[in-house]
Amino acid sequence: MRGPSSTTGRRLALDDVAEIIIGTCVLAFPVALTEEVWEISRTLPIGRVLHMFFWSVVFVGFFTYQRYFRHQLSGNVGLFLVRVGTAYFLTTLASASILLALNQLLTVEVAVAVKRVIIVSVAGSFAGTIVDSMSRGDESQNRGIVS
Repeated sequence: MRGPSSTTGRRLALDDVAEIIIGTCVLAFPVALTEEVWEISRTLPIGRVLHMFFWSVVFVGFFTYQRYFRHQLSGNVGLFLVRVGTAYFLTTLASASILLALNQLLTVEVAVAVKRVIIVSVAGSFAGTIVDSMSRGDESQNRGIVS
């Protein structure tokens, strides 16, 4: 079995990007539609929202480690961090786009808008990561972040 460092190339493939964004939208869109998210973003303290964000990054990182880098993280820490960071960046971008389309981003204070994006991204990050990992069955276990 080849590990992430034994494959050629070191960039995130376009199909990975599409899978992360589509997977994110599968869960982020219905979550962004709920009035509960709109309200909780007004009332929940930023510390609690950041707590949710922290744990979602930990869980996405753990899943990514188990799926792509188990027993192969040594020498591939940069690849691991790029995959987790890129997944979360794409999730955040998709979540913000959904909220913008629903007119729930620019019509509120900046702090509320940021909290809304984080709350929707927490849900979307799990779906995006899982859809990306399922895309090619066993082959996806071996490709890390390469095309």
